[in-house]
Amino acid sequence: MNVITTLSAFRKLPHIIVLLPLVMLLAACSPSHMVKKDDKFNIATVQPQPGKAALVVARTTSFGGAINFFTHIGKKAIGVTRGKSCIAKTDIEPGLQYLIARSESLETGKINFEPDKVYYVQQSPRMGWVVARISMTPLSQAKMLEEIGPDGCEYYVIDEKDPIDDLSDHEIQEAVTDYEREVTEGFHKEFTEYKGTVVKK
Repeated sequence: MNVITTLSAFRKLPHIIVLLPLVMLLAACSPSHMVKKDDKFNIATVQPQPGKAALVVARTTSFGGAINFFTHIGKKAIGVTRGKSCIAKTDIEPGLQYLIARSESLETGKINFEPDKVYYVQQSPRMGWVVARISMTPLSQAKMLEEIGPDGCEYYVIDEKDPIDDLSDHEIQEAVTDYEREVTEGFHKEFTEYKGTVVKK
């Protein structure tokens, strides 16, 4: 390889570095640690267990599909989303709890879970330094169904043979401290005012 060819290759390198995150954002496949249960899941069928609350977390677009979003209630992992997919938990203890999503960084919300209600949170990717960062938005059931579309979402549950690590003490402290500081700065009103959806039996 001559000097001119080498210089030309190096000039292209920054473009490759810039394009790599974009390629990762557009790709999609099954999330890590998860097993698919349904190709066209209807989130409106999710019901909480008696005296408990339920949570549906969904990504409603394939954009950012190559990136795993690890999702936790407090320190405990409840699933991973990737691409257009959803997870659900139906046995949440009532009370204030932190919902934390992790990729390149931590994104946090706080929900006052009430018994016999279902809560819906949309996860969306946004650009980060290396991989996608996360935005979380609480929605009504009707709005989440609209965002997902008529074909439903791919529904995943945790693979019992491949468990997910819980958050460390340092991670949970960072997530909670940052969230509570941001609340005092006027952010996260979408969570502080969120009431969930009453279950119709």
